[in-house]
Amino acid sequence: MAKAIIFDLGNVLLPIDLVLTYEAFAAHSSLSAVEIEKKIIENQLWVPYESGLQSDEEFRAFLCDHLSLNCTDLEFDEAFSALLLDFHQGVYDWVESLTSSFQLYLLSNTSSIHAKRFTQVKLGPEGQNLFSLFDRVYFSFEMGLVKPNPLIYQQVLEENSLNASDALFFDDNVANINSANILGIQSFLVDPSKDLHQIQKIINRYVS
Repeated sequence: MAKAIIFDLGNVLLPIDLVLTYEAFAAHSSLSAVEIEKKIIENQLWVPYESGLQSDEEFRAFLCDHLSLNCTDLEFDEAFSALLLDFHQGVYDWVESLTSSFQLYLLSNTSSIHAKRFTQVKLGPEGQNLFSLFDRVYFSFEMGLVKPNPLIYQQVLEENSLNASDALFFDDNVANINSANILGIQSFLVDPSKDLHQIQKIINRYVS
């Protein structure tokens, strides 16, 4: 039986739409949204920032240079955060219902600019954010590691005295799932087009 669940955030608990950010950046650039998407993905332009290797200021300057952006810091942050949608309806109560059966951990490739936004969203009955429900929250930019690096999973396991077989892992990225599976973590690919019931169906197998 599993003792712990490790959740990714984006497109698992928090819907995102990357196209919205590509389009928002294009509004401040001579490049099209398609060209911006290609540059970001092919050159992994977000990885240093999400790995904690760049400050907010350094990242803004870095991306403005690579994407030919002409915008203020506020406009940059708004465009970069356009991808963040609303949390799944009922996600707070659903995650809370899992706390009686599992240790809960969150492991997200994310950035300081984004974290400042989604951690301020009040979902609980007394204004709590979602992250107050987790035993521990892991953000890549604070860890100095990004998925699918196996070391990021090993750190979560070791710091919480977990064996790989103790944990279930949910993520929307195939590479992240494959990396965790190699370590022996029971890992499941989430379909962003479906709601939280797809995850609950899997979890039900591990509830005694």
